[in-house]
Amino acid sequence: MPKYYCPYCSPRYQISIECSDCKLTCGKCGDPLVRVSVIKSTQIFALISASAFIAPLIITTLVFIQDLKRPQSIRPNQVMSILLTESF
Repeated sequence: MPKYYCPYCSPRYQISIECSDCKLTCGKCGDPLVRVSVIKSTQIFALISASAFIAPLIITTLVFIQDLKRPQSIRPNQVMSILLTESF
């Protein structure tokens, strides 16, 4: 069920009365109630801007974890040092 509120009364006092024409009115002042949308445009903008800042951090972390799991290749200099230390 969508939420309704009276733009003129205090948010603490929110009693609605349904009239004969199926419109909700405020129980205190008698003005029609305004419907509150579930998702506001500012919330969508905030999610997009937050994801723009957080996405690089998440991608960097995933790449770093994948790099840790990759087996390390032996460099030619390391092979030569291993061979030289074993021969003596």
